[in-house]
Amino acid sequence: MKTSIAQETLSNQSITSMVGAKISKDLILDKIKASPSKFDMSTRGIIDLAKNKVPELVIDAMMLASSPLPILRNQDIVDMHINGVSRNIITKKIQYSESDFSLTTEALIDLKNAKVPDQLVKVMMVPKRAVQQSGNPNLIAGALAPHPDYPIASRSKFSGAGIFYEEYKGGAPKYEELEPTTTNQRKSGGLGEAAANSVTHGLSGQSQRVGLANPSANFIVEDNRPVFYFVFAGARKDMNTVAESIFEGVASPNDFTLMKVKPTQRGREFVIGRETSVSSSSGFSEGTVPFRFKKISNTLYKVYFDQDIQAGEYAFFYNKGSEFSSSLKLYDFSLRNNIK
Repeated sequence: MKTSIAQETLSNQSITSMVGAKISKDLILDKIKASPSKFDMSTRGIIDLAKNKVPELVIDAMMLASSPLPILRNQDIVDMHINGVSRNIITKKIQYSESDFSLTTEALIDLKNAKVPDQLVKVMMVPKRAVQQSGNPNLIAGALAPHPDYPIASRSKFSGAGIFYEEYKGGAPKYEELEPTTTNQRKSGGLGEAAANSVTHGLSGQSQRVGLANPSANFIVEDNRPVFYFVFAGARKDMNTVAESIFEGVASPNDFTLMKVKPTQRGREFVIGRETSVSSSSGFSEGTVPFRFKKISNTLYKVYFDQDIQAGEYAFFYNKGSEFSSSLKLYDFSLRNNIK
């Protein structure tokens, strides 16, 4: 008989207690990703976290888990600056928040007298991160609109288990499913690697690669910072459970890796390991792209990014070592935007 265990709701005090107990930053970040939270991300809350020496990456994760953030005004920036909050955290708080700044001549003089750095004042003038422009024909011309602050989607929005892209084309968001692809087109590294491997009698080794037939994915995403939903079937499974159906067997998006796939003359490819005459290793060694996720329920996760993502070819891979010996299941998409 299974016992249901109530999950802790994290607070600012939870985080400062873990930091004070010298729990590793990575473990705290994982805890934030996997737990419900009710953080105080007000100016006072941010100042207290900084004074308690909470790492910047942890404060950043707390802000991302606390949407929407309180509206910012000039005095918030002054208070954070004079109380020792880092410029990096203040910048991110401006970028993540709605704001009601005054940038009149008098207000600029007041900010200068408070010794607020010019770099922060410039961010206040353009609070949302500027979109880079490019003449690359594979990118979208002009600026893409930022995502509206829609509520987190409910499980009923999705037709079934899978990975869904949250598309904004004006009005309410639509959820489009990424179709899974299975590939087992294995090959070793290129001519240069083969020559070096021959000269060193196998010590330098060769990378083990997987190829995809088409030069780009059929699923096209036009976005600077895409949002996906991972929908799993049934009750959450044990972390060590491996099932034939991915969405019946995995525990969370942690079981996936997002890769930037390299286009080639014959299609696309990515590295899954390396072999030498004395060793063999599996796992993605290059091209991985970090992402964040928020647990909504045991079967629903929101996957997002804390910065704009470059245009290119990408794929989510079911990242289980046991799967490397057979085929790899992936969910590929072509990302087109203004980010070089």
